[in-house]
Amino acid sequence: MPLDITLFGIQMPTLLPIFVVSAVVQILLDRVMSDAGIYNHVWHPGLFRTAVFICLFTIPCLLIYR
Repeated sequence: MPLDITLFGIQMPTLLPIFVVSAVVQILLDRVMSDAGIYNHVWHPGLFRTAVFICLFTIPCLLIYR
């Protein structure tokens, strides 16, 4: 089980780069869904955004720590 990685000589937890990539993907996906008008059909947009981020973060974490 990988507990930490080395990136440019800096040791960091494996979850940190996954978190950063998930945040960037969430921002891009949020912009696409906003432009498409998906949030007009969602009951609570803030809760929906949080759930999408949790899914984006959890899937790679489960694949790594499997």
